Amino acid sequence: MRVAIFGASGFVGSTFVEQLLFKKSYEEVRVFIHSSGNAWRLARRELNLRLVDVLSRTEVRKALEGCTHVVNCTRGPDEVMLMGLRNLLQESRLQGIQRFIHLSSVAVYGDPPSPESKYEEAKPNPAPQSYGWVKAQQDLMVSQAHQRGLKSIILCPPNISGPYSPFVLGVLNDMRQGTLALLDEGKMVINLVDVENLCHAIELALTCEEADGRRIFVTDAEPITWKDFTEALMPIADRKDPLPSFPREEFLKLFRPEQRKDHISFLRTIKHLVSSDVRAALRKDPFLEKVDHSIRSLIGKLPVRVEDRLRYAIEGPISVRKVADSNPYSSRYNVQQLRGVYHTCERAKKSLGYEPRYTFTESMTRFCAWYQAMYGVGTESWKLTRELETI
Repeated sequence: MRVAIFGASGFVGSTFVEQLLFKKSYEEVRVFIHSSGNAWRLARRELNLRLVDVLSRTEVRKALEGCTHVVNCTRGPDEVMLMGLRNLLQESRLQGIQRFIHLSSVAVYGDPPSPESKYEEAKPNPAPQSYGWVKAQQDLMVSQAHQRGLKSIILCPPNISGPYSPFVLGVLNDMRQGTLALLDEGKMVINLVDVENLCHAIELALTCEEADGRRIFVTDAEPITWKDFTEALMPIADRKDPLPSFPREEFLKLFRPEQRKDHISFLRTIKHLVSSDVRAALRKDPFLEKVDHSIRSLIGKLPVRVEDRLRYAIEGPISVRKVADSNPYSSRYNVQQLRGVYHTCERAKKSLGYEPRYTFTESMTRFCAWYQAMYGVGTESWKLTRELETI
């Protein structure tokens, strides 16, 4: 088995690569990154880190030559998520890749999701143009590629915990800053998967018999609450007081997000098409590069006032960040507690043979031990770190 891992410098990708280093059952493991900026974890090891731009179909084609399996952990702007995935799927199908593993997200079911999303068959309902919306588009692309002959599996994790976890670090920081509050004393369910458990599921997906192109929830398979989660972090949160709690009615008044009013329109489409990221991707095609150059030259010949009005009509006014309101509980994780749906991983157990390697308690113990060692909790350097955070 010759495995290509795209997005290997991210949280999940790095952990998965490190996990495979301890095994000798793979003929070859190719590690692909977009840039060296986030590759410090992998750079410590004797690895051949290969740069690849997934927006370049030529680079993707060369990267996949001789591979048999692909794991897609890529993240980034919408263009990377959608156009990059399209390149990966098309080239994987053309080169006869035996198994394509794609990482999705429970965000495809909306925020908050419907009670039916306990199971994968629930209808996706993300807000337009949101992260969940992009992931839902990706899932559809993978499913369609599977129907065309590319055997695929879509793994659908919730919040990912464990050492290096951006999610757990974010919650811990907000607990320390005093911006996190609990709904009904933290009784709401929180879906978690330890990164090692997720990587275990990825490895199982590479070799399992069944591959039907459908989503598969991967969780720690325990009904954990926000109270359980935050209490596990209290020893390293530098707090003496318990987290504030609000009953549901008051919580909704404080934290219910405004409903987005995104509408598909001609102007919105034009704005997207003329964005710098999209133009940069399109200019890779010689013909489209000439079109872009001609349009830019034409606009440059217009009077300054006309050019400014045209640019304003397309790009809109300069956005200014709103001043924070008087609500001191500004953590973005407050709203997450309204999700309140437990995503079962029975399909993962049945189709992958998945069983979590780490329990919730073991996962949080590992995170706290890593955090204390990483940041020197309790040492003189820790005191300095805490002082710098307040500046």
